[in-house]
Amino acid sequence: MPLDTILCLDTSGSMAGRGMRELKRAGENFLQGVQETARECNLKENVGVVEFGKNERIVQPLTNDYGKVKRAVDRLEAGGRTPMASGLLNALKEIVEHGGVITVAGKPLAPRIILMTDGVPTDDKGESDEAKVQVLKTAAVFGPIGFKEVGLPHPIPIACVGCGDCDPELLGAVAKLTNGMFVQVDDVEQLSTFFKRQVLLIRFAAKFADDMEQLTSLLVLRQFMKALGEAVEEAEAEAMLGMLLGMMGMGGEGNREVKGLPPLGTRVRRGKDWKWGDQDKHSVGTIIEHDKENWEIGRASCRERV
Repeated sequence: MPLDTILCLDTSGSMAGRGMRELKRAGENFLQGVQETARECNLKENVGVVEFGKNERIVQPLTNDYGKVKRAVDRLEAGGRTPMASGLLNALKEIVEHGGVITVAGKPLAPRIILMTDGVPTDDKGESDEAKVQVLKTAAVFGPIGFKEVGLPHPIPIACVGCGDCDPELLGAVAKLTNGMFVQVDDVEQLSTFFKRQVLLIRFAAKFADDMEQLTSLLVLRQFMKALGEAVEEAEAEAMLGMLLGMMGMGGEGNREVKGLPPLGTRVRRGKDWKWGDQDKHSVGTIIEHDKENWEIGRASCRERV
């Protein structure tokens, strides 16, 4: 039974031209890497494609016919706004209907979502706090706090890659809610590097699944990546390893909601009892953790007493 991966891709108007060309190139390189992993490691991968832009749809259901997936990516066209929440909902629908958890060396390996965007989410009113809230609420159902409610067999991590005018705080929150990861690239040309590393992460899992000491070693992961031509910085490698262990059921409890506190994803503003200065510029934030009392604000993360 193959591993399931959904590519959830931003095809809004801002991706037109060079952005779409680089996205398609990254997608093609990803598929080539998936095929190599299947041949070399005997670990096949089903790949599905979801787009969010002028079209909000499942472009290609999960399949290991990589020619179909490539043709689906090649047909993508840029246009419209950035309905990110809709993209995540379609990814959820595809996994619930056709995805599943596989076993590698006796360990579970859950599906994953790879979310790529170059902008901020929008809704019918354009860019808004509500559009961000909907993305966070949707992301939460993939994570430890909501996966059972929507019929998922296991929490599903979201690996986010952002470029251009993306909202790094929002994407970081999506990653945190789902035990996933977030990487911001400076240029769309770097998308291929991100996608390649996602391929190699699964190859790493296939190689070391029966050796817990090496599977959980950050040093071993970085050495593995370097041997295959990828010099991964420690922070990114740590995020990759954390996501992989989450996919294999070893990611800990994750972001559990605490009874009596506002739900994760709630938009909040500090009240009269705030005593930590003006570090948040009195802006609106989003609760992304209860256990550490963190919330996301304009361009920083600070501690909020709730």
